Amino acid sequence: MEHLKRIAILAEDEITPSPAKTLMGILRYRSDRVVAVVDRHNVGRDTGDAVGQGLGTGIPIVADVEAAMAFEPDAVLLGAEPTGGILSPSWRAMVLDAVGRGLDVINGLHTMLGEDEEIAAAAERTGATLWDVRREPKERYTVEFMPDGKPVFEIAKHRPGTRTVLTVGTDCGIGKMTTMLEIEKEALRRELAPKFVATGQIGTMITGRGVSIDAIIVDYVAKIIEEETLAALEGSDLVLVEGQGALNHPRGSGGPLFLMHGSRADSLILCHDLSRPTIKLLSDFPLPSLERSIEMHAEGASWVWPEGRCPVVGISLITRGLSDEQALEEIAKIEAATGLPATDVVRYPDGAAKLLDAILAGPTA
Repeated sequence: MEHLKRIAILAEDEITPSPAKTLMGILRYRSDRVVAVVDRHNVGRDTGDAVGQGLGTGIPIVADVEAAMAFEPDAVLLGAEPTGGILSPSWRAMVLDAVGRGLDVINGLHTMLGEDEEIAAAAERTGATLWDVRREPKERYTVEFMPDGKPVFEIAKHRPGTRTVLTVGTDCGIGKMTTMLEIEKEALRRELAPKFVATGQIGTMITGRGVSIDAIIVDYVAKIIEEETLAALEGSDLVLVEGQGALNHPRGSGGPLFLMHGSRADSLILCHDLSRPTIKLLSDFPLPSLERSIEMHAEGASWVWPEGRCPVVGISLITRGLSDEQALEEIAKIEAATGLPATDVVRYPDGAAKLLDAILAGPTA
């Protein structure tokens, strides 16, 4: 997937009224590879104007795949995350059009394009490759056994002196991936040679590597994340693991525990959106206080540490919608209440540096 250099993003119905998370992530971190965005509702507009936040400036929005061909793409990317991750009929037609023209398709949905007979046959005819990012990693479902036939489930020790960090959150879709990618950029600037471990489809599409934990049988999630973390630690002293879900989310509580225990993180960064009093899609469920969230995440992570340590060392906030003065006031209040550094890594140029300093001052393996 890394060889694909000219990508058209399919974003039909995904720009307005609110841009899709997949679209935003690709534009923020891989806009250098995007040549066009497909959305008939915003034809002729500049992507930067339609999406906002300065993302995608200079990238044209076109009506369909045929129009995108004028920009010579080598692939299309599905820039959406529909409920249930199911490919809609209208998007299926766009995928068939793209594959029929010989374009690769980068797909982060739960619908496996390679298992669709018509799409797979069209891809075979034209030589297009179907990149199903959420493909179940069945080849990694292995368990080692002792001579007596009993399975071994070993929690591997990390190389001494290394740091493994995980983002956690008070809700889903709350900046865990963005926070880690911004910290990675700052660490690269300091020549620390960090390794980012993608654990979701968007992070995998951005970096070209990783594994989506929601495609893994639950018995193997912690094991595979442990493998991903250990592989990253072979070449780096600073491993940044992308978080998923939220402990307090009734439909997303498993992800954080699997990631905390599989990665065996040394420290955590807590992500929170100041505009959310409740879980985004479940308004009857209020978010816990930051103090309570810090407490429960540190406790959950500590279960794989006999000495009971894995602290939250910093807080990454979304302050969108607040004035500069209001944002600074809220950050100051949170820092005073929690005793931890807090910032908005997107809003403030030094935000990632502030969190990285906290990580480097925190525990090591």
